[in-house]
Amino acid sequence: MRRRVAILGAGYVGGAVATALASRGDLVWAVRRRDHPPEPGVTWLRGDVTAGAVAELPASLDAVVLAVAPSSALDGYDRVYPPAARAAVTLAEASGARALVYTSSTGVYGERDGGWVDETTVLRGEGPGNRALIEAEQLLLTSGRSGVTVLRVAGIYGPGRDPRARFEFAAQLAMRGEYWVNLAHRADIVTAIVGALDHHGPPRVLNVADGAPAQAADIARWLATSAGRDADALTFEVEGAPARSNQRIATAALRATGWRPDYPSFREGFGHGL
Repeated sequence: MRRRVAILGAGYVGGAVATALASRGDLVWAVRRRDHPPEPGVTWLRGDVTAGAVAELPASLDAVVLAVAPSSALDGYDRVYPPAARAAVTLAEASGARALVYTSSTGVYGERDGGWVDETTVLRGEGPGNRALIEAEQLLLTSGRSGVTVLRVAGIYGPGRDPRARFEFAAQLAMRGEYWVNLAHRADIVTAIVGALDHHGPPRVLNVADGAPAQAADIARWLATSAGRDADALTFEVEGAPARSNQRIATAALRATGWRPDYPSFREGFGHGL
């Protein structure tokens, strides 16, 4: 059956979802702040979902995907995520959509001790950005709607978003590189979103990551070896804690749905996924 899907925030991830759904024969309306070149099967709409309804969206939908990104303003998260969540709920209710999928972030856990976190871990996300993400999650999860899926996504990478430069200067890595990095390739995020469109049950939360967290130092050594350099010659000098969270993301709940990553670790992703 051909789905009718609206994607609110069709940027790096949302735009790839639009293309993937259109290739399956679904009817897609993709909303973004800037114009987009024409693409078969996708109706690209220019609009800002945080500013109100987008008039060109159809009256009837099967699913709504919320994949917005923050603006560059200091309060960009607050300006984008909670208002966009309200708009997504309103659109889902008005259009009769049975599924509503939202891409949040694993940053909401805010853990710094290197331990494992799963969907039951208490949220301690620090800073206004993560507070806005948590608020948006709660707006969806407490909306009274079934079919809601909140996907907490780890570090996004893929074509056009190459994170390798972060690890190429070992001497600059925090904690001597002994902190955990969690990654999710865009292609695997897309399959998680597409799969979630079939969920019509009670609201749920799922982590999206490759499930193979690695320490930054090990990534640096792998990159050095791949480039023909001596990994044993690397020096790790910085003692301070990383600015980002230091945690390991568990993905058992997502895997229980049948999802499997095409890029099960940074090695496959960095090797042929960029």
